Amino acid sequence: MSDWLGELRKYRLPAAFIVVPLLACGLYLGLISRDRFVSESQVLVKDSSRSIGAGLNLQALLAGGGDATARDDAIVLRQYIESPDMLAKIDARLKLKDAFGHVGLDVLNRLSRDATREEVLKYYMRRVDVEVDDKTGMMTIRTQGMTPEYARAFNQALLSESESFLNELSHRISRNNMQFAREEVDRSYDEVKGARDAVIAFENKTGLLDPAASAEAGGRMVVEMEAKQAELEAELRNLQTFMNNDAPPVVAKRNALSALVAQISAEKAKLSSPGDGKMNRTAAQYAELKSRLQFATDLYRVSLSSFEKSRIESAHKAKSLSVIVMPNLPEEAEYPRKLHILASLAVGLVLLFGVVRLAQSIIEDHRT
Repeated sequence: MSDWLGELRKYRLPAAFIVVPLLACGLYLGLISRDRFVSESQVLVKDSSRSIGAGLNLQALLAGGGDATARDDAIVLRQYIESPDMLAKIDARLKLKDAFGHVGLDVLNRLSRDATREEVLKYYMRRVDVEVDDKTGMMTIRTQGMTPEYARAFNQALLSESESFLNELSHRISRNNMQFAREEVDRSYDEVKGARDAVIAFENKTGLLDPAASAEAGGRMVVEMEAKQAELEAELRNLQTFMNNDAPPVVAKRNALSALVAQISAEKAKLSSPGDGKMNRTAAQYAELKSRLQFATDLYRVSLSSFEKSRIESAHKAKSLSVIVMPNLPEEAEYPRKLHILASLAVGLVLLFGVVRLAQSIIEDHRT
């Protein structure tokens, strides 16, 4: 009897550290734990505003090339799926507390009806897994449910809400772009109107429709009169060779030349001389006003083009969710992974038992 008790004591520590926990875990997994099914889908965020849909570019996928925009969009969408906003919408549609609250004695996987929002979010995060391929931007969404139908409905609800999120996001961006473009159109139109009014006011003030053309015409007239002056001077010298200075033809020619010289001086004074109101200064001011009007008109054309482009882009969805693999209806439960859990627990318990035995040996060595 004592030998039997001694053998029993010998195996008491291994039983306490290994056998009993493994047995308890096995009973829980086999009798209490509820099966959980997993539905999986794969999606891409497609940007229809680009000429080449990177989301469906199979050549880029096969070549391993990445699309930075698609990847960034997928990361943003993953953050939204894991957010409290998505949780609120999914809970309103699928009643998470009802679905995961009735699990019998499986308290480890139960969602309490009294759970706080933070606790519900943590539970939700354990039932949703979103992975993003860094190279292609492909998203893999896995959802868990106590039944195959619920797991698939869970996945379908995530896809539906994600599509709505992308639509609203793209439309919000389009509305902001249109608002900005409309404000630019109004502002550029005001600049055109102001520049045009300045040109009209200047023309009314000077009485000239085109000072530059008037200045050019005045310059041509001065050139012509200077040519006429040279001709009169030649004729006057010719007359003076055989007539006296007081001869009537010489006097008439000299008077005509003097009048022409005075006219040339007057015309030159109109074109250019110190002071305001001269033709060259007027023409320069008018040219500046016309340049401002032309520049404002060009900006107005650009703003109208931008507004039309924004309007066309807002007429369709800039971003959409392209489902590559539809949510499947699982036939076998994926969780709990009983063999994996038991094997991992056994390894951990054996290691723990080894540490305890090592500690016992060290203590006994110090006592002796």
